[in-house]
Amino acid sequence: MELPLYQPVSKRIISRQAIASLILLLPCYSYAAEIPASTFLTKTVGHGLYELSFDGDKQRLFAASSPSFDREKSRGVVYQLNAATLNTEAEIKISRLAFATALDEENQRLYIGNTLDGSVTVIDTETGKELSIIQLSESRQGDRFKPTREMVFDRKNHRLYVSSSAEKGVLWVIDTAAGEKINTVEGLGNSVTGIALDLTRNSIYLVNGSGEMITLDAQNYKIKKRLTVEPDKKHFLLNISLDEKKGRAFITDPDVAGVLVVDVTSGKIVQRIDVINSLAVLFNPLRNEIYISHRNAKRISIVDSETYRVKAAITTALLPNSLAVSADGNSLYTSVKQPKEEMSTRQDDIIKIDLTAIGKEDK
Repeated sequence: MELPLYQPVSKRIISRQAIASLILLLPCYSYAAEIPASTFLTKTVGHGLYELSFDGDKQRLFAASSPSFDREKSRGVVYQLNAATLNTEAEIKISRLAFATALDEENQRLYIGNTLDGSVTVIDTETGKELSIIQLSESRQGDRFKPTREMVFDRKNHRLYVSSSAEKGVLWVIDTAAGEKINTVEGLGNSVTGIALDLTRNSIYLVNGSGEMITLDAQNYKIKKRLTVEPDKKHFLLNISLDEKKGRAFITDPDVAGVLVVDVTSGKIVQRIDVINSLAVLFNPLRNEIYISHRNAKRISIVDSETYRVKAAITTALLPNSLAVSADGNSLYTSVKQPKEEMSTRQDDIIKIDLTAIGKEDK
């Protein structure tokens, strides 16, 4: 998902100009069907939308937002939306800017990544109250500051894994029962970005800005395997989604065309999905589909995970960003953003894509 990749001021304010702005729009690719986003339910929600979490128990969607990058003048807002109508049911104001999300449905806790503060905010989803802030970066000054980026909740072990896109990236481990940081895994290379969790293999998969996929043991957080995905090419790997059953990782590098399909055991590329430069990626095992957002190209690809064929492309008026899927697998939610220069003056949208309708227009 497109989140600020923050590095020390002496280096780069936002690494790769917030990554998405460098996405190169390569020549058009052919798609089985192009469908305008106006076909689907769309609601204007608020300024600066980022990641989404779907609550299957209560059939609602949470959307993190930060109206600006100014920590002194702006606060984060988490929008609670009705999953069916996208109507806003609550606006949860928190003390720090909101970017990443991770949801613990069983214990009614929503975790919000405060990228620019190197911390995580904990929200009670029943009361809408901010419960606590877990500070992860030990320093908020210069080269010592480590921003948060992606988060994954491990419901089996009651752990929250949080990556840092600092020049010397780390993975933080939070004990969610105790509400505290219990481990900082270091030596993970430049800019640890995406995280995927596979408890069937007792593994946490990380990707980084050095083109590596690193496998950690989900019990002791030791490195089990460290592989450069494509040694003869330079990659800044950004986001990862996992097919646990078949041991496939779907990985984006926004600087190059295509999405990499990587065998998690060997680290070998088994396929390149033929799409333009990509940002977010999400695998849906219930429909055997892969969803990919192409931010600057203003489209979302729906891909058959067996044939790797693009089944359809949803074309958007704004910039598609983060992805979430409903518990039944039949609805795809996407945050769609204004250009950076308009983020404080114009509000962002959320689109609910009815996946069961894809393809019916051709019949």
